[in-house]
Amino acid sequence: MTDHAQNLHDGVGGLLGAALLAASDGARAAREQAAWARAYAAAEDAVHALGQRLLQAQARERALLAELAAARAEAQAQRSRACRAEGQLLGLRRRSAA
Repeated sequence: MTDHAQNLHDGVGGLLGAALLAASDGARAAREQAAWARAYAAAEDAVHALGQRLLQAQARERALLAELAAARAEAQAQRSRACRAEGQLLGLRRRSAA
């Protein structure tokens, strides 16, 4: 009878140990899954933030290119006005010299 009780005790102890090990492994797996989910969410947030910054940079680039085009057009207009004024000045000088 003692052997039977000992076998029963060992069997119950083994089952409890296996159940505790399974519960521990399950809890660890759940923690790892939660950690991966948090890391994935953080990575998605970072990618979204980088995408937003890229869109802002592209908009700023377009605005700067428009400003540059306007400045170039203004410079060309000023060169044209300067050439006309210089031509008028030469004409006036010729008339006054004649």
